[in-house]
Formats: sequence, C-alpha cells, structure tokens
Amino acid sequence: MEEVWPPELAALLDRTPPADLAATTRRLLADEAITYRPPGEDEQPWALDPLPLPLAAAGWAELEAGVAQRALLLDRLLADLYGPRLTLRTGLLPVEVVLGHPGYVHGWARATPRPRELFLAGTDLVRTPDGWRVLGDRVQAPSGAGYALANRRIVSRVLAAVRRSAQIRRLGPFFDAMRRGLEELAPAADRARIVLLTPGPRSETAYEQALLASRLGFPLVLASELTVRDGRVWQRAMGGAGRLEPVDVILRRVDATWCDPLDLRQDSHLGVPGLLEAARLGTVTIVNGLGSGVAENPGLLPFLPAAARALLDEPLALPGAPTWWCGEPTGRSHVLTHLADLFVKPIARGSGSSVDGAALTTAERAELAARIEAEPHAWIGQEPQRPSTAPVVAADGTLDDRPVVLRTFAVAVDGGFRVLPGGLAEAGPVAKDVWVSGATVSAPSTPSTGAEGPLSPRVAADLFWLGRYAERAESTARLLRAVADRFADFRSTPEPAGGEALDVLLRAATTVTTTPPGTPLHDLITDRDLPGSLAYAVHRLTGAARAVREQLSTDTWLVLGRLAAVLDEVTDTSGALSQVIEGLLALAGLAAESHVRDPGWHLTDAGRRVERAQHVAALIAATLCEPGLSVADGLVQESVLIAAESLITARRRRRTGLDAVLELLVTDPDNPRSIGYQADRLRLDVARVPGPDGGVLAALVAVEGRLAGLRPTELVRIGPDGTRDRLRAACLGLGSDLARFAEVLEGSRFAPGAPLRPLGPVTVGGGG
Repeated sequence: MEEVWPPELAALLDRTPPADLAATTRRLLADEAITYRPPGEDEQPWALDPLPLPLAAAGWAELEAGVAQRALLLDRLLADLYGPRLTLRTGLLPVEVVLGHPGYVHGWARATPRPRELFLAGTDLVRTPDGWRVLGDRVQAPSGAGYALANRRIVSRVLAAVRRSAQIRRLGPFFDAMRRGLEELAPAADRARIVLLTPGPRSETAYEQALLASRLGFPLVLASELTVRDGRVWQRAMGGAGRLEPVDVILRRVDATWCDPLDLRQDSHLGVPGLLEAARLGTVTIVNGLGSGVAENPGLLPFLPAAARALLDEPLALPGAPTWWCGEPTGRSHVLTHLADLFVKPIARGSGSSVDGAALTTAERAELAARIEAEPHAWIGQEPQRPSTAPVVAADGTLDDRPVVLRTFAVAVDGGFRVLPGGLAEAGPVAKDVWVSGATVSAPSTPSTGAEGPLSPRVAADLFWLGRYAERAESTARLLRAVADRFADFRSTPEPAGGEALDVLLRAATTVTTTPPGTPLHDLITDRDLPGSLAYAVHRLTGAARAVREQLSTDTWLVLGRLAAVLDEVTDTSGALSQVIEGLLALAGLAAESHVRDPGWHLTDAGRRVERAQHVAALIAATLCEPGLSVADGLVQESVLIAAESLITARRRRRTGLDAVLELLVTDPDNPRSIGYQADRLRLDVARVPGPDGGVLAALVAVEGRLAGLRPTELVRIGPDGTRDRLRAACLGLGSDLARFAEVLEGSRFAPGAPLRPLGPVTVGGGG
C-alpha cells in the first residue's frame, strides 16, 4: 500500500508483539459474540486482524466520488430496466445478458417509476498498479456495512491510544444517513414504520442484521411476522391475535427469489405471500428493490462505461477489471482463445464459482470451452488482477502480506449517495478495519421522528423466555452450589445428620431440575445436552438472547460469553458455580439498571418472576416436606435458605423454626425471593403488557388466592402419613397455578402467529 501506518501504530508495534494484539482482538470478539456463519457450517467467531488498513484522505476522496457515481448509475440502470427499457431497445445492453439473468424479476416492471430502486450498494474493489479496479457489485441485499462498524469498535479498543491520537473519519454518520434515507422513502417521515426483513437467526450474517437493526432503531422481523392484506403489508404486533401495524418500508436481507412464495419461489419459508404485488401497488417500499439482483450480473461490466455516458452523461469514474461477455462473438472468441489467462465466471450467483483458467489441465479447459460454447450468454471471462497487499498478523504471530479486497458501501439519502468512509476490507481469511484519514465530513442532521416499531409476538415470547432461562440458570446455580458445599462438608464424615441432610439435598437437586435421579453433580453443572442442567439453561439463555440480539446491550454478550467459558472448564465446582452466579447477577443488573421499562422489559421480568416462584415452590416440596432428625432438619432448612438467598435475612430476624422459614420464602411480600413477592411483581408486569386479558388476571388471581390461604403454622404440621402433606400439596398447587398462568400469558398476550406454509414442495434454502 502506498499509505503508511500512523507513527503511533508503528511505535506500538515496536513495544507490543503483534501476537498479543491478535489475542486481545480475539478475546474482544468473543466477549461481544461477533460471529459469522459460513454457508452450510456452524456459527464461528468473526475473524478480524488488529492492524487497520490506512487510506489517505486525498486518494479516498477520488475513490469516494467514483463509488457514489457507480451507485447512482446502477440505480438509474435498474429504473430503466424495469421501466422504459431504453438501454435494451437501443441495443446499449444485450437483451440476453439482462432478461436471461435469474436476478431479473419480470413481475417487478411497472410503468410508474419507484422512488428508489437502489438504496444500499456494495462495490468490491482492488487496488492494482494501474489504480482501483471494480471486481463486482453487491446490490441484491449487500452485507458487510455492519461488520465494518463492528470492526471499528473492536480495533478502536485494541489500539485505543493510537485511535485517540489519529484523525480518522468516523463511521457513525453513515448509519445516521441510512436511517434518514429510509425515512425519506416513507409516505410520511414523521410516521414512518420501517422494518428490517431477516432470513432468521441461522442466516450467514445474523449478527450483522441484529447490529444494524439496533443501530438504526428498526425492528428485525421474520417473514412470518408480516402479512399482506388489502394490498398492503402489515406487521403482527403483540397484544392478541389479529393486532396489526402498517409497514411503509422494508430493508430486506432476504434474496429476492425467496421474498414471496406466491409470485416468486413457491418453496420459500422466508418470504411473505403477496409481497411482490403490494410493492407493485406502491403501498410498501422494498429496498433494495426485488429486481435489483440483475445489477450484480458481471456480464454487465463491459457495457457500464457506455451506460454511464447514456444515463449520466459522464464517463465512468471507476473502471472495472477487463471483462468479456461470452454472449458476444468477439467476447466469446477472446475468452476461448485466452482461457489459460483468465478467470471464467458464470453470470448468475449460485451457478458455480469462478474458475482460474491457469489452474486447469488441457482436458479441463476443453470441457470448460464446451460448456461456454453450449451456453455462451451465461459466462464471462475476466482478466486476473494484481491486488495490493497489506500486513496481517499470521497464526505464528509474525506479519505476513496478504492481498486485499475492499468492499465499499453507498447509501441513498438527500437526493444522492453517501459513501461509508472506508468499508470492509478482506485480507485472506481475516477482515480489516479501514482508516480513512481526515476529519469526518459533516452532513445535514435532522432529528428522526418516525413511529416506534411494535413489539412482535416472536420477540415478546423470546424476551419472556430470556427472563425465564436467566432466572432458571441462577436458581439452579444457587441450588447446586448449596449442594456442592454440603457435599464438601459431609461426604466423608460419619455424622448421621450431615449424611441425611446431604441425601435430601442430592435428591432435591435432581427433583427440582427434573433430571434423572442419581445424575452426578458434575453433569448437573456442565452437561449442555441434559435438560435441567445448569449448562442447558445457560445454553438456552444464550439462544434466547441471540434471537433478540437487537434488543440487548453489547455488555450482555460479555456476560454470556464468560458464562459459557466458565462451564466449559469446571475444575473447582464451588468456585465455578460462584463465577456463574456472579455473571448472572451482572446480567440481572444490566436489566435492572440499563433497560427502559417498556413492555419488553416487563415481559422479561415476568419470565424471571414466574421461574423464581416455581423454583422456590419446587425446592420446598423437595426438601422440607419429609421430617428427619431434628438436627438434619436444621441443616436442610439452612441449605434451602442459602439456595434461596435468604439466610442473612432469616438470621437478622432472629426467628427459628420451619414456620419462620416458610413465612420468609412463601408469603413474605417484602422478601424479593419469596413467592408472594413474585406474585405482586407479576401483577405489576401484566398491567404494563398490552393486549386482551384472555384469562391472564384470573390465572394470576388463582395464584394469589392460594397464597392468601396459606398459614405457615399449619403447613408445618405432620400428617397421618408421617409427612408434611399439606405443605407438599400447597407447593405443588402453587407450581401448577404458576405454570397455568405462564401458559395463559403466552397464549393471550404474545402467541406467535402460525408458521408459514410453503405453497410448493418443501425445500430448505435461504437468502441473505
């Protein structure tokens, strides 16, 4: 690269081994759970090099203008191809290269022009000895801008001192412009209802989609959360079946062919039936437009210079890599003659990968030539480029030069296109943050006044279960720590009371967690595949958090990542459980002190309250209903108070006896760990969650009524069968009432809509 690192970075590398910077980067990526899912593989950590890619201000200004011009050209070209088609009628573009491309959506054409065909454009570039060259365009549903933002956040922490002293253009204004540009597309910006359509949490770029939704402030929705009625798109909203909110703009991350199982791909589970027709009617704006995929066609590259002169009346600023379309006799002849010197690519994504002619044998070249001859319009040949390189921290900690591809981004706003300063650089297997020197260019700043997106039933359910799994994990960890401590105290002692208390607690551990009797304590803690174990609860907690990532602060992932790390390597049982509890308390603190008290927060809190009350009821039923030796009873009661985080309160009150324990854990309205306290909080939470009653209050009244009828002094009595049968019945009844309440709440307030049914043969697939 002609640019050089800031002197502060060179000085840092003199005193800090690159391997240490790379290790810090990996740790921060794990802390924030920044991930990527390669096609057909499991989710994996995002790969980021700690060393930035510097670009000088002067060179960037020229590149920026070229990227903006290219986005405008493609927008104009798409408007023509789905409108008057002058470029086809005049022969500027061959008909076959356009209409023969699978990205051309014939049903997208309409006489009335749309306000915008292209909203977000991605351009892949390399810098060669002859200057910047375009490798291709990404305008279907371009990814990477969110990852560029994540890269900046991580590298700015790894190189904090360097970043503070260097004058680097900020990325934030680009995303502010993106939000403003989306609001401009709505009929009324002050009431704009905008959503980001995602393929779902198993998408390749699910992390980025959630990050964008969070950064822009728009809800992330699945196709099942949208419906088309009366010619327009609606979003299903929490608050009962049939509640719908209108949608004005859809920023899609689903490839066009999957967006509408009625008019496009019939086997799609990712689309909204009728979406294409609603967009054609103009009742909703979809960006990028459903027909934009044709502009990714590399077969267009040889014709774009002429298109720029025709549509923009100016020369194309950024030349592409020399490309020949095989649908033309001249281009085909050149490609066939120079197969050994070219990269050969299909014009359609998904039809095969690029082939390096130089790497083929004579027989393989002959076979490729035959395929080109049989279907010439489907192929292009492109001259290999010699990209510039940048240093990357290799696996052994040394610096290694790797070729760099830069994906830039332009967003439509204020009548033109604004370019992200820098972009997403790829150097071999890792990404790089891009530092463009110079002050951030100011832009008009107007406050956003669009309507807040509704909470969807799916998100509501995930937030409710987020609270449940968080509390389940904490309660399980507390119980298992109490058992582990008693095990350490009495596993080798001949003391009868201690042994009997330990037996009660070990049985209770499997009873309360609903795991098989006799399950080893270590498995109760670490077996992620064992329903009821601590690791299982933490895994489900993380899954619920991923499903609503856009709703949560980034600090959430710092906590969850460390929880998983602790459970992966448990050597000191009590110490590991204490670390888990500390992490879960931090998570609870984030919820208590950092989240606004909106319906989503109250649903999460309701999940916690249901789970805590059920746990306390189950714990009492499993431990305090069968009287043993008087000394053992005392040890068991003390362990229960420890597991319920109420021992200090009990000691401070200086009351002893089982009735005092039950009063504290069951009926005390002032103890945050008692069942009565949870019932009071549930009433407050339910009042703040919109929707029809549907029996919710009646179910809660049943819980409250059972609690009101309990008398601890009566519950401690031993029945004819030698057990505290009334206490067991009361606890089991409370557990049943609470389960019924949770079921009714889910069914009435945020029952998910029916899943989409494919209109054709079922095939697993997706866009993104």
